[in-house]
Amino acid sequence: MNKHDNLAELLNKDQTSPFDVERRALFTIFSNDDLFSKVHHLYDFSEHSIKPESLENGDVDLSSSSLKLVKLAYNLFNGYYKADVLETFAGLDEYNFDLCIEAIKTRFNQE
Repeated sequence: MNKHDNLAELLNKDQTSPFDVERRALFTIFSNDDLFSKVHHLYDFSEHSIKPESLENGDVDLSSSSLKLVKLAYNLFNGYYKADVLETFAGLDEYNFDLCIEAIKTRFNQE
């Protein structure tokens, strides 16, 4: 699947409103193939809420890049984690860099 298919599936599963820019930004980042495959550890679809405890309790195994993405996603969603620009973007490949920019644009209605 590609990121657009992944994003569409996440939005559909959550029944996300087109006006819910916070969740749309979150799911944009979670459309990354690695995070998409682990989304059940990161987001509770029945409660429509993030699961930040999964980052602390070892429920999910994330690479350093994926961890940066999740922290940014949670920050864009509700400010849960602070996301430092230099720390977040340093070392990201072009695909994930662009994904982060897309999520930021979505969150601030700059699409």
